[in-house]
Amino acid sequence: MKVLETNFHRGWGGQPSRILMVAEGMARRGHDVTLAVPPGSMLGERARAAGLRTFEQAHFRPPRHVVRALADRRALARHLAEVRYDLVVAHGSQDLWTAVLARPRVPLVYTRHNTKHVDDHAFNRWLLRRVDHLIVVSRSILPRYEPFFARGDLRRDRVSVIHSAYRPDRFHPGIDPSPFRASIGAAPDVPLIGVVGRLVPDKGQDDFLRAAALLRERRPELRFVLAGRGTAETALRQLAAGLGVENQVGFLGFRDDVPEITASLAVSVLPSVDCDASSAAIKEALACGVPVVATDIGGASEILRDGETGFVVPPRDPARLAEAIERLLADPLRARAMGGLGARDVAARFTPDHLVDGTIAAYESALASARRAAAS
Repeated sequence: MKVLETNFHRGWGGQPSRILMVAEGMARRGHDVTLAVPPGSMLGERARAAGLRTFEQAHFRPPRHVVRALADRRALARHLAEVRYDLVVAHGSQDLWTAVLARPRVPLVYTRHNTKHVDDHAFNRWLLRRVDHLIVVSRSILPRYEPFFARGDLRRDRVSVIHSAYRPDRFHPGIDPSPFRASIGAAPDVPLIGVVGRLVPDKGQDDFLRAAALLRERRPELRFVLAGRGTAETALRQLAAGLGVENQVGFLGFRDDVPEITASLAVSVLPSVDCDASSAAIKEALACGVPVVATDIGGASEILRDGETGFVVPPRDPARLAEAIERLLADPLRARAMGGLGARDVAARFTPDHLVDGTIAAYESALASARRAAAS
């Protein structure tokens, strides 16, 4: 297949990471993949470093910026006229709008990466009627599209559920956490509890800090770490100070040693309140043999086996979060067994090969549907 993958994000995160993983995997299998990304994006930079082609003449502005959005449409339309793709795959609302307005003469696939609400209005109905195949990264996303299914804007038989993957070459049992622990002055016997992810309101790190304050009262030896940067960092630092846990909480910033950080944890926590549909952090922690406590948001309960590889708790409930963490800390043998089962489980379900296999099958399904429609 000759495929154009579009994505409007300029920074890095789970969505660009998945797109690059799929593109690399497809290229290794002989498919021809180009990534359409804004100029200066991290995905474009990493794609070029991986030897992939990029198209960087569209900025993928939101449709409300009419003049600039039209410039993006013209740039993409010219590219589609010059290069004959078999398939166009959009990964975000902004690039989906650009792709639809550019009127590709080939099937259009849309991959939805988050659980955010989808407004049921005339513009979205018009937009989604032009999608030939929908990929969602967990079943938790499907209810967002229920009105569109019911009305026939989208077809249920043209939907694929394909979870994101983790990188087994980076996250696996046996990673040595001692250099990281030494770098933050944590003795080998000090339990570390951590959250890996962008510091943004959707991730719920404020609830994690409130849970840390509850745990500190009963287990003052614990230390907590937050790995990542984001718009909520100042507010989170202020909250930590207000809760009196600023000396127990380490704000690590953006890190390249995430596998070592993850492997150092006694418990990995994902306290999300929105957005996370197929969390990489959950899979990466389990791959390292670390049990996880996650809130029941998005695909967490599809990844975690509650009570077997970790615990799933309600969102916005720091007391339940703290209780689940303490259950794991109180029974280290059980926690290790849960982590070991988690490592085997994610290796069986969420590797890059599984992701690429599922994606290629969805793309082939979209092409087959288009051929049947053309023949009828």
